[in-house]
Amino acid sequence: MLKLAWRMLGRDWRAGELRILAAALVIAVASVTSVAFFADRVRQALVQEAHQLLGGDVVLAADHPWAAAMRDAIAARGLRVAEATSFISMARAGERAQLAGVKAVSDAYPLRGRLRVAPGLNEPDAEVEAGPPRGTVWPDERLAAALELRRGDRLELGDATFTVGAILTLEPDRSTTFFNVAPRLMMHKGDLAATGLIQPGSRVWYALLAAGDKAAARAFEAWVTPRLGRGESLQSLENARPEIRAGLERAQKFIGLTALLAVILAAVAVSLATRRYTRRHLDGYAVMRCLGATQRQLVRLFTLEFAVLGAIAAAAGCLAGYAAQFVIAAFVSELMLVPLPQPTPVPAAQGFRRPCASSGATSARRGRARSSPTAPGRPRSGRCSCGRRATRASG
Repeated sequence: MLKLAWRMLGRDWRAGELRILAAALVIAVASVTSVAFFADRVRQALVQEAHQLLGGDVVLAADHPWAAAMRDAIAARGLRVAEATSFISMARAGERAQLAGVKAVSDAYPLRGRLRVAPGLNEPDAEVEAGPPRGTVWPDERLAAALELRRGDRLELGDATFTVGAILTLEPDRSTTFFNVAPRLMMHKGDLAATGLIQPGSRVWYALLAAGDKAAARAFEAWVTPRLGRGESLQSLENARPEIRAGLERAQKFIGLTALLAVILAAVAVSLATRRYTRRHLDGYAVMRCLGATQRQLVRLFTLEFAVLGAIAAAAGCLAGYAAQFVIAAFVSELMLVPLPQPTPVPAAQGFRRPCASSGATSARRGRARSSPTAPGRPRSGRCSCGRRATRASG
């Protein structure tokens, strides 16, 4: 059966009958996969940006200090860990004072994204790998303007005095919470004890940030969720802050709508090509039935033929779609503020499903045409007239 399907495929291809259908399949797969590959890259970039807004893959927040055992549990799963402590306090510079949202961070902060600092107000900023070193603080632009701070000035915070090391211009995981309404001040976590600001009853928010392998992060999230106690919470992309979750959901819906439009257009093109091909071959199908071929045999034969054609067209379409998505990315490169990761193989699997569905539809249409008593090339009585015609011709 497979050998006969190969022979029929070669015959129809040499006769030019399959070229229009094959071209429609290749174009359909290329249009679907090009959009799907590009959408997959955009989706990955959005997920990466969303992780940057969290500062890590998983964030544990509590109103009390985290036990060392929790940090050890994160490290034991191969994840990187960082700490951040947030509270409100008065910052003083000479005779001037300003309420500030203080954030004390560890050396590993941030795990996702980058901080940006500038040497002074209204000066170009640059990315930095970590937070402020010990003995220095980074006020944001609002605080620096309110206290008239410059690089190298002295700033008092609680019982300690620090040197202004830079002006903080971007903090990736900053959110609109109570601690972040006031001007911002970032310091090293190791200097926190010297300030004497944290006392019993102080309103302080403690955060543990974890990042690393995706599977390990999910495993840790599943492990820690039932172990959270009073005043403890977990943040990830699935239960992130509303502004992160809403933006990510809207972007994914838009990407899905774009891919759906490409699928619909491709399906219309394949359907038109299949309809033309089927009508041109109804007489041949009727003759094969008259010669003794059963409907089940014909369905198997043509399913094999179109499965081979669909596989070849899908491979060619996927390659064309993979190349086309680079062209799409080049056209919109000026609009993309972040680099796009390489696509995953998932869109290629979607491209292979499109020809398989089309092949199944074509085989089903042929089956209906063969079984229809009013199909072209077949008598209305359902009986084969090939023998009678041959007898008349010989007589």
